[in-house]
Amino acid sequence: MAKKEEESAQIILMRKIKTALPANISFVDELADLLSISNDSAYRRIRGETALSIEEIALLCKHFKFSFDAFISANTTSNSVSFSYQQLSSHVNTFREYLENMRNDLANMLKFPENERTIIYAAEDIPVFQHFAHSYLTAFKIFYWNKSILNAPGFDDKKFDTVHVDNDLLKIARDIYDCYSKLNSIEVWSDDTVTSTLKQVEFYWDAGAFHSKADALKVCEELNLLFARINKEAEMNVKLDSNDKPSSSENNYALYHSDVMIGNNCVMAQMGNMKGAYISYHTFNVMLTTNPGFCNETDLWLKNLIKKSNLISGVAEKQRYRFFKRIDESLKRLVQKIEND
Repeated sequence: MAKKEEESAQIILMRKIKTALPANISFVDELADLLSISNDSAYRRIRGETALSIEEIALLCKHFKFSFDAFISANTTSNSVSFSYQQLSSHVNTFREYLENMRNDLANMLKFPENERTIIYAAEDIPVFQHFAHSYLTAFKIFYWNKSILNAPGFDDKKFDTVHVDNDLLKIARDIYDCYSKLNSIEVWSDDTVTSTLKQVEFYWDAGAFHSKADALKVCEELNLLFARINKEAEMNVKLDSNDKPSSSENNYALYHSDVMIGNNCVMAQMGNMKGAYISYHTFNVMLTTNPGFCNETDLWLKNLIKKSNLISGVAEKQRYRFFKRIDESLKRLVQKIEND
């Protein structure tokens, strides 16, 4: 019997792109628009009758955030995995692009039917999206990231005050939260998940990096609002939008508590039949891969973590109360320190 011919890299790439599109979007029309070609030319490329040019491959991979070498080795036993990431510098525009890309990624997920878009978030730190429902807290995080992580010019001699944060960035962040609130989500927190944000506030207070005590206490007040909102979302099994209204008529939120340290922020996004794994690095930036093997391993790791964790949303009232009580006590200690200094 003749050996079955392996599929070409182009056919594999085309199938992957089709998988990445919502069912209500025409693959042929999308390809023709992106490459500025006729539908007939698009069909020939889909069938492999016309080879994609290097420029077309680069355009498609950039648009759909695929790594082409992953498809070249798709039928091999290669252990290589390629990641894409946004290079952040101290230039303020790169941070704006970081937020805009995050908003675009979530908006693209919303194009899929509600039951085909899910995010699983193993949270070493409070999920970045969750901060963005509260404008003062958002301003603090943006200021902290720019001043203390990116060393952005213009921040080095500044103390935290909302006047130093661009209102356009706050608007983008609010859009990000509203997109996230509509997505089906499973979050896994540990007792250490809130630690980094609390330590950031405490460090800024100890370092004299707040413009006033009132500014520090206002950040703590909004942290309290954040924890109260997530507590309510967990109780209802539904996320709230930025106006504190249920974002869905269906259950779209589950919260788990892990007794073990999670280690790093890991996010699995599933859209239709496509998966993407986001791994955190350098505090708040992420690397993305759609490599099937890596995504399946990540999905397996996350599901195993969930099995070993305790569900604290829905009817798990007692466990949820204890979890958020510990968070509340940690925040109160921080507030008392600031008030008494």
